[in-house]
Amino acid sequence: MASLSATTVDTAETGETTGEDGTETDGEPALVGLPILGDTTHDLANLDVTVISSPADGLKFPTDVEFKPGVEGELWVTNREDFSIVVYQDAGLANQLALKLQNEFDNGAHFLAKPAALAFGAPGTFATAQQENGVTQPGDPADGSFMGPTLWTSDLNIFTGGHTSHLDMLHNSPLSSGIDWEDENTYWVYDGTHGSLTRYKFNDDHGLGGTDHTDGEIYRYANGELGYEHSIPSHVVFDRDTAYVYAADTENGRIVRLDPTTASMGTQINPNYDGCKMNRMDNAELITLVDGADLPVEMSSPSGLELVDGVLFVSDPIQGRVFGFDLDGVLLDWLDTGYPPGSLMGMAFDAQGDMWIADAAANQVRRFSVPD
Repeated sequence: MASLSATTVDTAETGETTGEDGTETDGEPALVGLPILGDTTHDLANLDVTVISSPADGLKFPTDVEFKPGVEGELWVTNREDFSIVVYQDAGLANQLALKLQNEFDNGAHFLAKPAALAFGAPGTFATAQQENGVTQPGDPADGSFMGPTLWTSDLNIFTGGHTSHLDMLHNSPLSSGIDWEDENTYWVYDGTHGSLTRYKFNDDHGLGGTDHTDGEIYRYANGELGYEHSIPSHVVFDRDTAYVYAADTENGRIVRLDPTTASMGTQINPNYDGCKMNRMDNAELITLVDGADLPVEMSSPSGLELVDGVLFVSDPIQGRVFGFDLDGVLLDWLDTGYPPGSLMGMAFDAQGDMWIADAAANQVRRFSVPD
């Protein structure tokens, strides 16, 4: 069973600090060990790593993993390459079952086009962010401005990944690279096209297979202040304790923190494909919480992001590392996996504290746990 509890390094008597390898040095800030990241050893050999997937499961460039609330061991995985979701029931157990859900004949190439991330929301629902800016259905504008997040039923008796199983869709955020749930039917999206964090309020969904989007609300924060990295997700975390939004700015190698409460209403956004309320939100405080270039080991391309017990976990698929930070941006620990570039994407933690990560390069899902 893994533990997320930190191991504090006491240097009060010696005045010395802990260096990159966990040894005491002069002048370096002390690291706080996280067992799930190797407890300052940074060594994968100190963890148990299990590949829980097989080629028969049909993973195709997996980008995110999330456990379905209220259903123990049910893990959902988005696949960017073939517009699908694989659901694992009893994930990691001997009786594990994999279900691949894909519907190219019911416009799945629009509603689930190149999914970069998913987030479970109000009971019975979840939403996906589509990393797409092309024409995905007849009538889409040719300028690539149409795509946006999709709201779905999470009922496995209904969900197919196509038009008839979607509950709502709002637009104007092409190349969406991350998503997290706030409350009710409200989500935060990393909008790669506009370099923004955008708050989507689906409000009352239009029902399965509907088309009425007029009651939605779209608010775009930090317009133009974030980067976009092709084919790498930029995951998002909403902190319900503070209302801060954390995001992995992959292109710029940093973790940012947005305070939405500091913004003021700005101008309307156009074009308005949904006939709903759409506004820019101006002057919101956006800070660089972590600059990857300032760390003792490089974090060049942060992607996966999870907030667990006050620790912000970040995966870097280019460097093959997973980092842990406190909410002030202080580095607590990191794990060097040695995996090739393009591997580590979205992550999730189970009730036992084990870390599950999508490996896009190997088309696998791995579970990391602390040995007993």
